[in-house]
Amino acid sequence: MEREIKSIEVIDGTAVSTFAIGNEVCGEVIADIIKYDGIFKLYNRKDELITEVTLPVVVSINEMVKGD
Repeated sequence: MEREIKSIEVIDGTAVSTFAIGNEVCGEVIADIIKYDGIFKLYNRKDELITEVTLPVVVSINEMVKGD
């Protein structure tokens, strides 16, 4: 079993934003969210990095998925 991050909520001042698989950010659809060295990285369907989230993450929702 693997853990897949489905969404994260970040706080920017007084606003809370949600980044989730399937949502669009920077003109790209998020296909994968990976946490690496404490930084959340958002990738598109071509496994290209869209952006890195360095804002404080207040919620991370994970889902257990069956590995290959």
